[in-house]
Amino acid sequence: MDIDRAMKNPASTFATPEALSESSELTAEQKRTVLLQWKDQLQQLQAADDEGMQQNDAAAGTTDDLLGRVTSILSRIDADFETGSELRMSSSSD
Repeated sequence: MDIDRAMKNPASTFATPEALSESSELTAEQKRTVLLQWKDQLQQLQAADDEGMQQNDAAAGTTDDLLGRVTSILSRIDADFETGSELRMSSSSD
């Protein structure tokens, strides 16, 4: 898998945010970075839609759905990071 390509256009590398999340080819940090890029791109599409630049209501609905899924997966990854860092901190203080 080409990480540079995934960073530039996550949707061209992964069919869904869930596929990215389940990929064994990326570390958790890489997944988080690619998901943040995907989120940024979706927010830009959403802004364009809000400004009337996008005319397709179905595409706007898809963007909203994808953005919600990307955000949800990012939240889970962030929670895993926090839990992991708390575990490492408590282990090191023992």
